Amino acid sequence: MKYIHGFIALVLIIVSNSACQNKNLKLHDDMIRNESEFWNKRSISHVILNQMIGKETQVIWSTTSHTAAPVPLGAVGPEKYTKMLQGPIQNDSLGRVLKSAVKEKLNVIIVIGDGMGNMHMALPIYERYAQKNKIPTYFARIMSEGACGYLYTGTARGLVTGSAASGTAIACGKKTLMNMIGVDSLGMPLQSALALAINGRYKTAIVTDAGITDATPAAFYAHSINRDAEQKIADQLEASSNIDVILGGGASLFFPKGTIFSDFEGVPESLNFESLRTDSRNLIESFQKKDYQFCSTLRQLQNIERGKVIGLFASGGLPAAINRDESTVSIPSVKEMGNKALELISDTDSPYFAMIECARIDWEAHDNDIASVYKAVEEMNQVLKDAYRKYQESPENTLLIFTADHETGGLEVAYRKMPKENAFHKKMEDGEEWENITNPLLYKIFVKNLERQKKSVSSVLGESATLSELKINIREKLGITLSNDEAEQLFYSMTDYKRYKD
Repeated sequence: MKYIHGFIALVLIIVSNSACQNKNLKLHDDMIRNESEFWNKRSISHVILNQMIGKETQVIWSTTSHTAAPVPLGAVGPEKYTKMLQGPIQNDSLGRVLKSAVKEKLNVIIVIGDGMGNMHMALPIYERYAQKNKIPTYFARIMSEGACGYLYTGTARGLVTGSAASGTAIACGKKTLMNMIGVDSLGMPLQSALALAINGRYKTAIVTDAGITDATPAAFYAHSINRDAEQKIADQLEASSNIDVILGGGASLFFPKGTIFSDFEGVPESLNFESLRTDSRNLIESFQKKDYQFCSTLRQLQNIERGKVIGLFASGGLPAAINRDESTVSIPSVKEMGNKALELISDTDSPYFAMIECARIDWEAHDNDIASVYKAVEEMNQVLKDAYRKYQESPENTLLIFTADHETGGLEVAYRKMPKENAFHKKMEDGEEWENITNPLLYKIFVKNLERQKKSVSSVLGESATLSELKINIREKLGITLSNDEAEQLFYSMTDYKRYKD
């Protein structure tokens, strides 16, 4: 009889697991469909704009979504670990390397360029070559000195991933389904390298220029089958309260429903946005009761010398690098946040673990905005500069890694055939004349295209309420002149334009 009971119990477990898996797979498929509909709806104006300027810039964006393209991976540190990261590997393999390094008590710094593909990373490299600047980027320097590889980013079920699934693979060492964070394909919690570090008495930091509850940072500390359940994710962050330094955006989920952020002590008037919570919980107050110092401006952050810190500097994401001006000086950049975080967690004899996300690369790539992507990647290069200096303080005990969670946009630069009358001509020394009708995109034009743009495409489209405003803004801020017909076509495609996460 006991064998029958055991068999029945086994059958019930199998049926239960199967039902759970089917439920999760249905949720997974629904989420993919909804996300695809969202991006397709909002991409129309960007596609039209790119068609209008593509012949001049020779920039090719194949999509406004993620692609399956492998992403770059570079690392310096103990040879035992850089060997593991050499060449092509899967994203969950990287997660297992992080865990192994933590178990060995190494300092770990991982810098993630959200959405950064190989061409995105190459933009500042090409720019330096074009300007005859022989100082290498830190992408190139790290790859030359240590591991040079690339990451396959697929999910447990498919080729194309999102920040949640790929972030989980990197953070936890196991692939999962789309939009799931910190859980496996059955929804069971996974232990991240960060959690392992906390258990090992590491000093730890999470830094992002997105919201602190966004998918990539959340994958390191939270567990949810739905990345969009950000209020619950914020609650999980507060409940654990064991990360030493937390810096980023997403403040609107940390204070009570019906209140304004700027009403709280120390918060500037410029941050006068409402809470997005559905309850009366004040997570900022809860953090302060647990000995966290709270800051909401760059100066406040710079004045902190030691101890636990939570810094929230925007409702959603922080300003794009290309949009920074005198109006944003009180908001720290990801470079400034990353540098301060590394300073705070490396001031003791304890090992440290830092995850720094440069999220704006992905946001600008979703907008097919090459100049803004270039600025965001250059900002990541500056983050790596500070991280590399920290690595140099103890290279035998520190593992520094940079990579991306996925590629966004299918970015490429292509040659263009020209009419014969526009061909390039050059007289050779032997008197023969060289003729070429293939335009490779001259270096000087490439640099000009990057430098002429003063604001992000998203801000220009978002600020253009009328047709005349659109034409003026595109000319003055993007450096592009549209015909009346082109401007009208673009303007009327913008009816449903909405900037994601701003």
